[in-house]
Amino acid sequence: MEPAAYLPAYLERQYLASHPDLTSAARELLHAEVTKHPERYATSEHARVLLAYADVHNRMMRDLTGLDDLSDEEFERRQAKIFGEAQTTLAKLCEVDRLCVDAQCSKIMLADVPLDYCLRDLLALEERVRSYLCGAVEGFDPDAPHYWNERSLAKTGETAVERTVAEPEVIGWLHTLEAISQLCLASARYRAAARYARQVVRAEGYLTHAGGVLLLACARLEDEEGFFAAAHDLDGRLPSADNASAVGTIENSPWYLLGRAVLLYKLGREKSAQRALRDFSKRCEGGAFFLLNPIYLSPYLPVRPPVRHAWELSHQATWEADGIISDTPDFATWAADVPGISDASEEFARANGF
Repeated sequence: MEPAAYLPAYLERQYLASHPDLTSAARELLHAEVTKHPERYATSEHARVLLAYADVHNRMMRDLTGLDDLSDEEFERRQAKIFGEAQTTLAKLCEVDRLCVDAQCSKIMLADVPLDYCLRDLLALEERVRSYLCGAVEGFDPDAPHYWNERSLAKTGETAVERTVAEPEVIGWLHTLEAISQLCLASARYRAAARYARQVVRAEGYLTHAGGVLLLACARLEDEEGFFAAAHDLDGRLPSADNASAVGTIENSPWYLLGRAVLLYKLGREKSAQRALRDFSKRCEGGAFFLLNPIYLSPYLPVRPPVRHAWELSHQATWEADGIISDTPDFATWAADVPGISDASEEFARANGF
């Protein structure tokens, strides 16, 4: 979740807590003003650090765009410079305010260390933040269905969605869980990847494709029952490819469609796997191309960025599935020979300048 989606909600909630008598019209005006000018409502040091993190994050993601056409040497030099500058600034923010969880999480992910070290530090951060949330954030309950105690919600008149999106520390904790699940998937810790992904998708008000990690892990584990049970639970809860603030159906999720093809292939159901792969190619723009032509994707910092084009979701899904595909003998060769897949790949490449 981008800072622009949760920081205004946090600032608005803080303002309302100290101005409880605002009229409905005043509340509507406040909502518009906070969304447009959040810096005017950052009256605490914590709020100012959160906004400073948002600036670092936005600048880093903006600077990473437009590097694709550079030579490998120049690309690596420019990316290293962007990451180094961001990490230095994030480290300073973490010294000022250790409760800026996203800054902590991003700093860890930017560190030039082996994956296992990064995963270790993220796990330690997750444990610290969860402990803080349990002790200091009223109503937070890690055992509640959506992480919020019903009694607390009834007391404030808020929903679980409203509470989640207005708590930057909860969002940061969910980002950390999501990053852990992705790194577990990348390092072949499939059961752990599924376990952490399940924790992420329990939250309400946090739209994410984190369920895709769960689906891919189940596919790799040949857990057919778990795969389709997860797909059923995720239906209508994933961000839409056309509108990241709206939900979409599971039938259009590239993680589900690609995961289903991998699962059926691994189970030896070749005809069904072929139909599933053609469905993936048909429903997911660019799916066939990115499956047959793995293309570098900038690291998630700290989680999947919003997409500008629907085909970027296909790119994300195939990139995340790369280890699973490589670990499934002959799948890529088999996929290229499925009638229509190579043609769809070439057609997409011609139409989009690849």
